[in-house]
Amino acid sequence: MPTTRLIVNRWIRNYTKAWLKKDAKAIATLFTEDAVYHSHPFRPVTLGRKSIMDYTLGALDVEQVYEVRFGKPVVEGARVAVEYWTTMREKVEDVTLAGCIILHFAKNGLCKELNDYWVLQTGRQQAPLNWGH
Repeated sequence: MPTTRLIVNRWIRNYTKAWLKKDAKAIATLFTEDAVYHSHPFRPVTLGRKSIMDYTLGALDVEQVYEVRFGKPVVEGARVAVEYWTTMREKVEDVTLAGCIILHFAKNGLCKELNDYWVLQTGRQQAPLNWGH
C-alpha cells in the first residue's frame, strides 16, 4: 500500500517536535513494536520500539537542540527518503548533524524500518543553498 505524503509529513513533523524536545518516548511511538532501526551503516542494528527508545535516549543526551530541519521527502510506495540538518550543543561544543534517512512505513502509518546515513561536523554549520529540495 502506498504511503501518502500526508502520513509522511505528519510523521516528520512529529519526529521533529520530539527531537527538539529531546523526547525519546515520543520518538519511539512513531515506530512499530518490531521496528528495525539502523542508526548508522557501521553500527549494530537496533530492534524493537523499546530498544529504539533506549538508543534515542543516548543519542539525545546533548545540552540543547537548536534546530532540526527536514528537506522535501521523496515518496515511492511505502518507502521514503528525506534529508535532515540539525544543530545541537553537545557537552562542550556546538555540532551540526547532516544526513538522510530512508524510511519504510507500515500500513498503520508507523515506521517499520529506518536507515540513517549521517555525518557530524563541529560547529554550527549553515545548510547549503537550496538544501533539501
